[in-house]
Amino acid sequence: MKLLLTRHGQSQWQTGTAPGPDAPLSALGVLQAHRLGEYLARRERPTRIVASPLQRARQTAEIAAQYLDLPVTLDADLREFDNWDAADPPPSAAMWQPDAATPLHPEHVAFCTRLQEALKRAIGNDVADEKVLIVAHGGTVGTLLRLLLGAPTMRIWTPNTALHSLRWTGEFWLLRYTNNQEHLPQPLRSR
Repeated sequence: MKLLLTRHGQSQWQTGTAPGPDAPLSALGVLQAHRLGEYLARRERPTRIVASPLQRARQTAEIAAQYLDLPVTLDADLREFDNWDAADPPPSAAMWQPDAATPLHPEHVAFCTRLQEALKRAIGNDVADEKVLIVAHGGTVGTLLRLLLGAPTMRIWTPNTALHSLRWTGEFWLLRYTNNQEHLPQPLRSR
């Protein structure tokens, strides 16, 4: 089994043209999603697509799916982290840059549990020749990588539509590549 993880294309929130956590893709984000779809059709050929229902991830998945002739399954548990307790927020870097000696914030533990459940559903029956594409958000993708690789203090940034690829060996997840952006020429890349 192979697992592909990608962050959505650039959103209007990133460009400052739309407020809120559920902004749609920008014009550049739409182009990035098309390039991702073309690349996946040529190189990876996923057999299933699972995405966060937030507009920017859903739109990215739907555009890529056009090139693959696949449906998109939405899973609300893949949405970005959105549940800080206002009375007890940790420092902003604490969630994404955990320290091995510092206990995780309870809300982050709940986020990890939510993602593990989504991952179980996405992987399903672990069919050997299946390739699952997950389209989500930067923090979601980074946390999934940390969980899959058993590397809780790994720090990673995923640019828009960059791909991470893992393969199940029967014993552990093997990282094939990370942050692959070869589908995007330099002018189409964004953070």
